[in-house]
Amino acid sequence: MKMLSEFIVAGLTITIVNIVKEQAPNMKKSILPLIVFVVAGALNTANAVVFSGGEVEAIQGLSQGLVIGALSSGIYSMGKSALKKGEYSENDYKSDEVKTE
Repeated sequence: MKMLSEFIVAGLTITIVNIVKEQAPNMKKSILPLIVFVVAGALNTANAVVFSGGEVEAIQGLSQGLVIGALSSGIYSMGKSALKKGEYSENDYKSDEVKTE
């Protein structure tokens, strides 16, 4: 069997961490990166054990999961900071007004 894609693991990691954040709104933001690493490591370790058919050892799955966790954290942070800076707003996508000159 083939392991799930890293993109699936990253997406699940971001989703699970956002659910945790919603359920614990008073949680310190400084531990979020740790949660991302733990979730990604656990998901990819399970991915290696369940789907690789013994081709990938659990420790390799864990190490790849930590890399995925780092990437997931970076992807989320980049998206959040881009939205905060106002680079993208809902007005950019509205086409109600047609400008003619």
